[in-house]
Amino acid sequence: MSTPDRSTPPVIRPIDQIRLQSPTLQHLTNRIPLYIFPNEQLNLIHLLIRVKAGTLYERQKHLAQFTYSLLKESSPRHTANEIAGLLDFHGTYYTVSQTLEWVNISVSVPKYKMADILPVIFEFLSAPEYRDENLSLFRNIRIKDLEYNGQKTEFRATQLLLHAMFGDSVTAGQISTKELLSAITTPQMKAYHQETFVAENITLFATGNLDNGLKQLISDLFSQIPSGKAVPPFGPLVLPADSTPLIQGTIPTAVQASINLGMPNIGYLASDKRDFSILSTLLGGYFGSRLMQRLREKEGYTYGVSSGSVYFGSQSLFIIDSNVNAPDAEAAIQACFEEMQRMQDEPMPAAELDAARSYIIGDMLRDVENSVSYMKKYAFWQSFGLSEEEFPTMMRHVREITPERIQTLAKKYFSYNNFTQIIVK
Repeated sequence: MSTPDRSTPPVIRPIDQIRLQSPTLQHLTNRIPLYIFPNEQLNLIHLLIRVKAGTLYERQKHLAQFTYSLLKESSPRHTANEIAGLLDFHGTYYTVSQTLEWVNISVSVPKYKMADILPVIFEFLSAPEYRDENLSLFRNIRIKDLEYNGQKTEFRATQLLLHAMFGDSVTAGQISTKELLSAITTPQMKAYHQETFVAENITLFATGNLDNGLKQLISDLFSQIPSGKAVPPFGPLVLPADSTPLIQGTIPTAVQASINLGMPNIGYLASDKRDFSILSTLLGGYFGSRLMQRLREKEGYTYGVSSGSVYFGSQSLFIIDSNVNAPDAEAAIQACFEEMQRMQDEPMPAAELDAARSYIIGDMLRDVENSVSYMKKYAFWQSFGLSEEEFPTMMRHVREITPERIQTLAKKYFSYNNFTQIIVK
């Protein structure tokens, strides 16, 4: 047997067109859409339940989080400990996460246990009985978390930025306090659940080795969810009254500073969105970005810096954030603006753009490398009315974008006057 020649690297070829398989779509009797991503090799069934009940739709701070985080503790027939033991015994994973618009309930159940476990889960999802003792325990944990996180500069900086962007009229902009956490009651949670956990606000996604019996089980259970009123679309975010405030916060025990630059920006369906996401990556979206090279490698202000967009409704927040040496906070912000200006003044070198292309394409491939990650990515696309066609469309933009296009976008979007500046130290 000949020894392979390991001194010569293999030929690197560009990734050809990738066509993603469309999920199958069925509508339950109550019109809830169910997207299924078949995977015969996966006997751990993954179910994603997306409810349009996030922070933007609550009328009271923390209500969405309390309402949906405490579902598992609110079974009408079992105690919280019994449910925890039951899920653990049957190898079931259950978690709840929340965004500005969505509550995401993720459930993973071994295929052979689905018939036993899914009805138990559906029972507390659809008909929870909120108990004061569970609310009190959860509230105390959240208050302790707030006290702990309140000593972190990055937590305080994020709160100040959201307050500057949203103001007090939306709960996402309200500064969290012990009093607000203490104000949540079980009747309020029950009312919010009844208002939002309705067929019009729910989308289902499932992947794994789903036979017809399991598909029917999911359909039979979730078809019982009543119809109601869909939450209204979130309107455009109004720009802050002063578009360039420099807001400073102080934490006496802090040993570093946190900086945030934020601005309201274009939505996910905007014509510039795909190209802007490439611009954002070049600025601060990966280890080879301009901000990483400037703030970390050249100046030594920080270990890391990032830029990215949070999409909701018809718009987004574009945010640059970093933890820096406290004496260097103002200089770090200035360096961010200088790098944005440099992107406006100088065409992007081809080698730098090619490196970012490779990173972005690799990141895109990781998002769809298996049926579970693909399902989650598809769920994000679907929330904006898009499908798997978004993948080749974005791939084409990555391949075709030019240094001139990057420069034009930088001039269009990176205006100093658009950014709110936050420093906490």
